[in-house]
Amino acid sequence: MKELICKINMMKITKNACSLIFFIAVFTVNAQISTSTGGGGNILPNSPTSNTNVGIGTTNPIAKLDVVGTVKAYSGEFSRELPNGSTYIDWRDRNNYCRILNLGTVRDPSDGGRLFAFYDFPQSNVINLTKSSFYLSIDDRSNHTRFGVGAETGGNGFLSLMDKNQTDYFRVFDDGSDNFSMVLPKPNSRIIIGGFTDSVNSLGHKLFVQGGSAKIEGNILTDANIGIGTSNFTDGADAYRLSVKGKVRAEEVKVYNTWADYVFNPNYALPSLKEVEAYIIKNGHLQNVPSAKEVTENGLALGEMAKIQQEKIEELTLYLIHQNKEIEELKNQLKLLLARK
Repeated sequence: MKELICKINMMKITKNACSLIFFIAVFTVNAQISTSTGGGGNILPNSPTSNTNVGIGTTNPIAKLDVVGTVKAYSGEFSRELPNGSTYIDWRDRNNYCRILNLGTVRDPSDGGRLFAFYDFPQSNVINLTKSSFYLSIDDRSNHTRFGVGAETGGNGFLSLMDKNQTDYFRVFDDGSDNFSMVLPKPNSRIIIGGFTDSVNSLGHKLFVQGGSAKIEGNILTDANIGIGTSNFTDGADAYRLSVKGKVRAEEVKVYNTWADYVFNPNYALPSLKEVEAYIIKNGHLQNVPSAKEVTENGLALGEMAKIQQEKIEELTLYLIHQNKEIEELKNQLKLLLARK
């Protein structure tokens, strides 16, 4: 090789020509280029064999360019004529023809599909009857799709993550009409923000936000219970939809309950004031009103307490009416006595 270069220099060949001849010489000696017809050496663009398969590192190329080794390039461009209205034998034939990228281990020998594949589907007689679409998938070696994303031209689109059984555990869907959804269909799905799946406080919760705050501008609807500062929703035999451990303040509280107008029923057994007095002396509180001990131990039901207080107000009203009648009667009797004098 050195003699060749020296001779070239002696013949005063230009530097560029020398470099070209040197490259050809090295390439010819070291190249492992073969064609499918068994030829070896360089395959030039205008040679009779330029329209056959070319192999680098293999003597039996099975594609237009078959390389056994690493390929290094600045960029790559892959394209194929896929006109709308194409006709295929079946879905396998369609997949084989429309697969633009096919990488990794073969996952399905029946169609030659590999772990990572990209498909460019035109309108055809197979599935895509009216719309073209694309689909990109990543499979495992059990031939189960674990990631998929696709969309129809001018139509719907989706992104899916799938489990080992090829069923969705996460899916984002666009129906093509500005309606979008994110779905976690598995019963044990959880969303954790600011933490990890093993965060102690997140265990057992579908949605967990660690630290910070969460703000929802729309309505919050639940068919279960809401706990603030507590996860306990029962008190004795009663269950409560809203449980708060701490103080609660509000501009207004509206309670739906029965009311005490039964006091004004003619058949209501209004106790006499002597009976009321005797009950107070014996029990230390009004009849039907919980004692201080009961309130301390069991709490106070606002709706029920409001009704009881209304009951006592209405009873007091009846006592006042009765006493007013007695006072009016006494006044009349006093007038009669004064008139006789």
